[in-house]
Amino acid sequence: MDKKIITTVQLREQPVSPKKARLVMDMIRGMDLNKAVPILDNTNKKSARIALSLLKSATSSAKEKGYQANELIICESLVNEGRKLKRYFIRARGRSTKYLKRSSHFRVSLCLKTDEKKVKQPKTKGKDGK
Repeated sequence: MDKKIITTVQLREQPVSPKKARLVMDMIRGMDLNKAVPILDNTNKKSARIALSLLKSATSSAKEKGYQANELIICESLVNEGRKLKRYFIRARGRSTKYLKRSSHFRVSLCLKTDEKKVKQPKTKGKDGK
């Protein structure tokens, strides 16, 4: 189902691990804009604050184009891996261990709601064939 993307906003090089950020972005993908904002506001994660600022930016961009917040949904919410900074732990006996400080690129796209009824996917059969 192709949807027309109204606006897309990005935020790059954010100091949060992509694996942790994807947990938050997966929560809001496909939601109404008015439902996603309170969820992000009450989520106690660093990436939730970043996603909330992205949603506010996308909402203001859509309002400039003449759309209302109640007619928009989040059709795309992605987190890609950014650059990794190589750092070292100082360990016992004069040794050191390398670790990576990861960063993320966030992207959110908003689309118009459609009143089409969603087609239910057929249920797959289990091991016993039922």
